[in-house]
Amino acid sequence: MNETVRASGTIWGVFGHRLALDGAEGKVLVDLGPTGIEGLDLRIGDPVSVSGQRKPSEIKVTGLTLADGTERVLTWPDRPPPDGLKPGEAVDPAPAVANVKAAGYVAEGSPRRKPKHFEITAFKDGKRHELHVGLDGAIRKIKAAA
Repeated sequence: MNETVRASGTIWGVFGHRLALDGAEGKVLVDLGPTGIEGLDLRIGDPVSVSGQRKPSEIKVTGLTLADGTERVLTWPDRPPPDGLKPGEAVDPAPAVANVKAAGYVAEGSPRRKPKHFEITAFKDGKRHELHVGLDGAIRKIKAAA
């Protein structure tokens, strides 16, 4: 979902550096980035046009056009990858599995790598759980599994 899209509409909400637009495409949330709102006095009712990358919940804006035709190019800071790793870079799941075992769980199957964590299905006290374990091995989330 990284296609470049355009949206135009009237601002119906301002939430920090995010705007809620209502236009021909319907209602959409747009993110101007941590510094994108600086120097702008955007208000509810202002018409704007944006272009940027479509994400599941919003548009990450790279171009903004105001009602008077003023155009602004927005840049996003490069963020370091989580734990200093590149997406898909090999990570040893052994620490994650060891911490799950130390917490009293019995892992089922192999850990599934996600960008920032492993998902491990495991049993404890006769119940099946899904654990999210950080790439550093720390258990971050436990939820009941079907």
